[in-house]
Amino acid sequence: MGTFQAGVGRVDITPPLSAPHASWGAQVHVFAEDVDTPLTCTVLVVDDGTTRAAWVDFDLIILSTPETQKVQQRVAEETGIPAELVRVSVTHSHAGPPPSSWDWAKQGVDVMKAYYKLIPDYASGAARLAVEKLQPARVVAARGKSHVAVNRRETAPDGRTVTGTNPDGPIDPEVFVMRIDALDGSPIVAAVGYTMHPTTLGPSNKKLSADWPGYLKATVELVTGAPTMFAQGATGDIGPGPDGFTDDIAVIKRLGSSVGASAIVAYNEIQLPTRNYKHEKVWESGASLGKWTYDADEGPAPVVRGLTTTVDLPLIELMPFDMAEERVTQAQEQLDSLKAQNADPKEIEAATFVVKRANMAFRHVQAFGGQTEAPVEINVVQIGPAVFIGTEGEPFQEIGKEIKRRSPFPYTWFGGYVGGWAGYIPMPEDYPAKGYEVDTSPFTPEAAGILVEAAVKVLEELAASEG
Repeated sequence: MGTFQAGVGRVDITPPLSAPHASWGAQVHVFAEDVDTPLTCTVLVVDDGTTRAAWVDFDLIILSTPETQKVQQRVAEETGIPAELVRVSVTHSHAGPPPSSWDWAKQGVDVMKAYYKLIPDYASGAARLAVEKLQPARVVAARGKSHVAVNRRETAPDGRTVTGTNPDGPIDPEVFVMRIDALDGSPIVAAVGYTMHPTTLGPSNKKLSADWPGYLKATVELVTGAPTMFAQGATGDIGPGPDGFTDDIAVIKRLGSSVGASAIVAYNEIQLPTRNYKHEKVWESGASLGKWTYDADEGPAPVVRGLTTTVDLPLIELMPFDMAEERVTQAQEQLDSLKAQNADPKEIEAATFVVKRANMAFRHVQAFGGQTEAPVEINVVQIGPAVFIGTEGEPFQEIGKEIKRRSPFPYTWFGGYVGGWAGYIPMPEDYPAKGYEVDTSPFTPEAAGILVEAAVKVLEELAASEG
């Protein structure tokens, strides 16, 4: 088996209830009233004797690029793993704390910012536990399917493109599974990839939750005993269907356990080490029994490799900084005034929506103003047969399917929410219909194709270096 080792650490990162909750545009409450599921940070550390890498998985909606870099630096300091070999991803749950920059609720902002300052230390603690648990291991990958996800680019009765339910639209049904066992067969970790927005719990939900990925993890862990991580897919245009945007916890339990069940089937259908079966004898026992045996096939020693690069994606022309800032100021003043007057909740809801949109536009101007291209990170980590490639932001599912289809590796998973957040990356054909994802994207229609080619090139270069 060579020298491949793996270890997992996990810590609870549930924020205090005195921090703001969720921050949907149509949300009128500020604070959560209860905790449905704890939020966690899970870290996998792998080592092939030459290269050591870490994967940090947060039950959070978004980490900015600077926040991601702080996590990488803190984990590097704690473990000695180079920062560029620390993969940081989020599940993108919309039922936890809002992104640290979404401060328009005004209440609890200091608590929220203090919470986010602790995120690198949460990660470093989990990484230290993972290093302490390193042990010789085996790794294998498999895939299954689940059709609970639904395309969310809906044409509403009034003709608008809305973020809802498009049952005839394309999805990516693949359930990707990586399984790592200790040499004695005991589970070390399961990593599951699926493509569906965790927007099941919506504006009226008042509970902190990891949404359906939390129940996916719990389901897989209950049956397999393996601590489970989640790799979000290219979910920009994919949602949980007509039961989404709810406050019914039963819905996320159903969706998460359904995807989890598909992952469990794939997990249990693979064996470590691989078995090559052969007929051994006919065993007379009343009936003549065909008895088989097998030879264990360890295969090549698993390798660990990782790299991070960037691709320049073309930007649309963004509004001037002063204009974007003024829109935020005016929208915030209107919202604050309505709250001070104890206005009708419907008015507050509408004003909150305007504030959220203004802030999103301003964040893009802050990040990309005056530029024609934006450097967007692509991160790759190979763990034996499993290759995880991800990027910032929210690419549409066709991007993910094309990258996986063209990958030279048999088991490749592609997704967003890795290394920061850059905004939506729609397909060119989606731009004429507009809608939320297109309206808030800072990128031109050409960005999707450029991202695909850059990701495939990275994978081909990684495959070529194997020899």
